[in-house]
Amino acid sequence: MKFFHFLAKKISYTFAVVFLTIPGGWMGAVFGYYLASSFLLTDYELISSAIIKWLPLAVFIPTFLHYVEFGLFTPIKIPAFFRPFRLINNNFYGNRLNPNISNEDLQDLYRGFSDLPLTNALSAGFFAALVGLCEIVLIFMDFHNRGLVTYQRIQIGAKMVSIAVIIVVILYTMSTYLLTEMLTNRDRASCYNELRKRGIDQKPRVLFNLRIKFSFFIILMVISLLTFAALVQKSLFYNQSDLTTIVIYIVISILAAFFLMVINTNSILRILREMDRVALEISAGGDASFRLHSLEGEFSSIEYAVLEMNKEIDGHRKNLETMVEQRTNELQNVLADLKERDELIQKQLDMASIIQRSILPGHIDEWLEVKFSVRYIAMEKIGGDFYDVYQLKDNKLGILVADVSGHGIPAALVTTMAKIAFGNACMKYDSPRRIFQDVNKNILEHVKTQDYLTAFFITIDDEYNITYANASHRKAILVHTEEGTVELLDTNGLFIGAIEEANDTYDEQAARMNYGDKLILYTDGIPEATNANREEYSNERFEELVLKNRHLPLEDFTSYIVEDVQRFIGNASVEDDITLVVIELARDEAVDIIRSAKKLVDQQKFYEAIEHLERGLSLYPGNTKILYNLSKYYFRVNNYGKTVEYIQKYVEKDKRNKFAYYIGGAAFYQMMDYKNAIEYLEQATKIDPNFTNAYFAAGLAYKKKGAEDDALRCFEKSLSLDPDNKYAQHEIYDLKKGQ
Repeated sequence: MKFFHFLAKKISYTFAVVFLTIPGGWMGAVFGYYLASSFLLTDYELISSAIIKWLPLAVFIPTFLHYVEFGLFTPIKIPAFFRPFRLINNNFYGNRLNPNISNEDLQDLYRGFSDLPLTNALSAGFFAALVGLCEIVLIFMDFHNRGLVTYQRIQIGAKMVSIAVIIVVILYTMSTYLLTEMLTNRDRASCYNELRKRGIDQKPRVLFNLRIKFSFFIILMVISLLTFAALVQKSLFYNQSDLTTIVIYIVISILAAFFLMVINTNSILRILREMDRVALEISAGGDASFRLHSLEGEFSSIEYAVLEMNKEIDGHRKNLETMVEQRTNELQNVLADLKERDELIQKQLDMASIIQRSILPGHIDEWLEVKFSVRYIAMEKIGGDFYDVYQLKDNKLGILVADVSGHGIPAALVTTMAKIAFGNACMKYDSPRRIFQDVNKNILEHVKTQDYLTAFFITIDDEYNITYANASHRKAILVHTEEGTVELLDTNGLFIGAIEEANDTYDEQAARMNYGDKLILYTDGIPEATNANREEYSNERFEELVLKNRHLPLEDFTSYIVEDVQRFIGNASVEDDITLVVIELARDEAVDIIRSAKKLVDQQKFYEAIEHLERGLSLYPGNTKILYNLSKYYFRVNNYGKTVEYIQKYVEKDKRNKFAYYIGGAAFYQMMDYKNAIEYLEQATKIDPNFTNAYFAAGLAYKKKGAEDDALRCFEKSLSLDPDNKYAQHEIYDLKKGQ
């Protein structure tokens, strides 16, 4: 095919077709020669040599005329004889159709392509006959010049040439048609498809059906058998042919038959492959376009039927597309509405998440020698885990870690209600068991939901004795650092908020923390974390990890646990909230000084307590606990200058204590330094957005400064957090009345 395209490009398309059909003529010449020679009885050698002698000239003249007819001289501006051939030569460049061809020329071009196989075949037959005629004339002239003309020789030569010409014409015409169709099928198809693309209805033109083409093969076989029989008979009776000649002829016959079979079979296979492609396109929702490859009547009717079916499918498809477009527009409107609703829900979820996280203590201040480190990771925007720290009676500290059974907004509601219930219970009791009982009762009375919660609650007194209770929660882990042991803290107790009878199951136990010990409270998001292989992190792995890394500093210890869990999960999704609260008892010599000062304060001996703390500060310069307590006691005795002095030193070291900023802001307010008062109080609200007293105090400072809008904003925020705040109500009324 590369040679075909080369000739088509360098000379002309139709010339390339004709040139590559010449082998069909030589095949016919071979068969004609053998068949004709097999019937000759006398003067075979003389006549045969004459035929071969003049054959080149006899072939050259008709072949040259054939080439000229089909565009041999196109490069020198002498085109092919017929307009369709000229259209083909002018509109195909490198096997590509000229896209700018007019519709009229395109139709003529297609007709030219359709007619080309038969036209070339008929021309081939005509010029093959002309070769025979030239051969007879040339032989007669040769014999006449040599005085060899006799009636018998003329008769034999004419018979031989006539038989050969008939065979050549038949076989050359057959092969020319088949080869022409094979060479042009792709370009004929592209032409036809371009017609369809432009919307020009063109039925495929049929010349020969498949039965006629197979009859060519039968004719070849008949000629081969006749020739073979004649050769054998002549060899037996006249001894003018030998076995080698017969074998050569058989080989040639087999090759010719194979050649015709390949061409016919290839034609069928092209159609079958195209039908298979069309079926696949239809099944996949394609346009079912049938690319024309052949002119066989059996298949061209199928092609046309498919094309007509495709038109009908296109009509249905357009109707369907219209319906789909209408439904798509409707769906887009629905989706836009859903998107707006989703955005609203997401905003509400974001707000709910902010509210929920605001109720969690972001930072837990040190209490005596007890330090805290917390990590909280929610699976969703709104999680079901929560934790808190409470100041209990008798100078005790309460620590809670809880887990609501669900997730999302329902879990957030239960979480909020549970936190309020725990806060109320901690104001009345300092016993974990009694706190659980009170919370369970309140939730059952006020929260109508299927959700329940697990919880672990511990209290720590100022001697670092622990009392704890468990409501079906994970066991707390007490790591004795110096001993290198792990103690699991657990008691009986059912879920909170499930059944009233759970109150009878709660129990409490006692333990003690020593210096250096770490107490770990957590939710089941840690031991139940799973990796991509659905393996659990497990309690055993967790206990081994905390024991192995017990000597790490507190924050490093907490971070290492969370990082190890995340490494274990890997690319798998987090399936539950993770809450981790680590409590460490770290020796601080200043605590004894603070305890002594507090005892003096309890006796209303504020100045003695201050002197005691000042001496302690000289022993432990920069100790944050001493600085904080000094600022509180100086404020109690109305020494606001000293209060500010120590608060400023304190916040340089610890910027996470909201009460420190609140005390500093109140001191600046009393000193009428409203700018610094506002600065400190606003910082307190940033640390805790629900710090209602800080909002109220900031409102007073803004009012004194003359910023009434800001003052009104702060008072309204304070009132929203504490609806019973009568002072805020009064200030709001006063400001609005003035406006």
